[in-house]
Amino acid sequence: MIDSSFQVTHPRPGVAVVTLRGEHDISCRDHYRAVFGELLDRHELVVVDVSEARFIDSSFIHTLFVTLREAGEVGKSFRLQMGTAPVVHRVLEISGVLDAIEVAHTREEALRV
Repeated sequence: MIDSSFQVTHPRPGVAVVTLRGEHDISCRDHYRAVFGELLDRHELVVVDVSEARFIDSSFIHTLFVTLREAGEVGKSFRLQMGTAPVVHRVLEISGVLDAIEVAHTREEALRV
């Protein structure tokens, strides 16, 4: 694991925000799958904020896609918040994440109903 710094907050009932800082790679994959899955079980909206992430790899991107699919299957909302490092933005863009997942650029936008 390079740097799996993250924090989960609950800005209002039914909503969870996972804020990621630093670098997130394959060594974090299983942890994030478990965290995102548990949050989807307990919340109507889950936001993953990568605004402070410096690096994400393909395994993390795959986890985003899996979580998006799972959210859709159970009628929950899953959003990505970003205003992130150019390298992270580019990886998300090339991978197709930005076309598939609802993206917000501010916390207010991410938390809208």
